[in-house]
Amino acid sequence: MGYAFYWAHNDGLGGHVWLGAGDLRALTDEMLVQGMPWPAERIEAQEPIAADELEAVLDPADPVPKVLPDEKLWLDWLRFLEGAARNGGLLVRR
Repeated sequence: MGYAFYWAHNDGLGGHVWLGAGDLRALTDEMLVQGMPWPAERIEAQEPIAADELEAVLDPADPVPKVLPDEKLWLDWLRFLEGAARNGGLLVRR
């Protein structure tokens, strides 16, 4: 099973990412270790995450992962979340 994440305002060409359950779990673990207030329960409920909430999620983020072995995945995820914060928030679909 996978998860599709979309910027609230996207052009259909950019602003989206698909993650498998394993990658999402690894990213969530990293966010928790870094003290990022990621609303994991809202992902399962497929509820939108507002731009200001994403800014709060990103505030404590360190570009160097602490537990995630895939640094590129981590940096790509942070850039994606930054884009979502600039583009109206984040929508989630399963």
